[in-house]
Amino acid sequence: MTYKDLNVYQRAYQVAIELHQFLEKDGDSLSADEINALKGMSRDILGNIAESFSQRTSRAKRYFNFKALDIIRHMMMDLDFFYDVQRLPEDAYHQLYDEYEICAKMLYKMNKAILTKETQNQEEKEAVAA
Repeated sequence: MTYKDLNVYQRAYQVAIELHQFLEKDGDSLSADEINALKGMSRDILGNIAESFSQRTSRAKRYFNFKALDIIRHMMMDLDFFYDVQRLPEDAYHQLYDEYEICAKMLYKMNKAILTKETQNQEEKEAVAA
C-alpha cells in the first residue's frame, strides 16, 4: 500500500486536477499570482498527505495531516473570497469548496483514528508493564 491508495489522497488529487483544469480554462478573472497560489496549495495538500503516510510515528503522521488540513482551510477561505467578490463562478465555487470540505473531514477522521490507535497502543504497553 502507498499514499496513492488512501481515499483522501485520491479525492484530493481529483479535486486538484479539477481546480487546475478550471483555472487553465476559466481562470481569467484571477491574476496569475492568485492562480499560481491556488495551484500550489492544491499540490501542497497532496504533498502533506503523502508525507504523512511515510512517517513512522503517530505524532508525525498527525502533524502532516494537520498541515494538509491547514492548507485546505486556507484554500476554502480563498474560494469563499473569490466567490464573494464575484471572481469565481457559483458552480465552480460549490464544486471545489464541497470537495475540499469532504477532504478536510476525511483528514480529521484519519487523525482521530491515528490518535485512537496511539492511545490503545499506549494502554497496551502500560498493561504489559504492570
